[in-house]
Amino acid sequence: MKVEKIDHIVIRVRNMREACKFFSEMFGLKFSEIGEIQEMDARSSIDPLGVEIIEPLTADGSTAKTIEQLGEGFLLLCFKVTNLDEAVREMESRGIRQVGKLAREKVRAAIFHPKDTYGTMIELVEYEDKHGLVTSV
Repeated sequence: MKVEKIDHIVIRVRNMREACKFFSEMFGLKFSEIGEIQEMDARSSIDPLGVEIIEPLTADGSTAKTIEQLGEGFLLLCFKVTNLDEAVREMESRGIRQVGKLAREKVRAAIFHPKDTYGTMIELVEYEDKHGLVTSV
């Protein structure tokens, strides 16, 4: 598998506006809203450095349940790969379970179970040039 770079990290929070304000004031980050990510039952904003903040869309969805169980904080580490299909095959050949995927016009991603990756949820993403989910960054 060829990893090009760390694409982004995701932090789950109860209140995205408050969290974005904190990270903006503290570290000078500038967030642009991505919008809703139905697959994660979340609303999202991202900074060009790759810090993504998500909040639950609904009180009983997967993001809200994760926050209830584990609290706010680090959710996942995303690597940009050159060939997603090859990378998924390699992960699965090592017994790493895929738990989610995303396919949109300009971006494809696969998410892997944190129990198989030392407690860190891993996302692998493939896109050309500019991230397909980000339109205003």
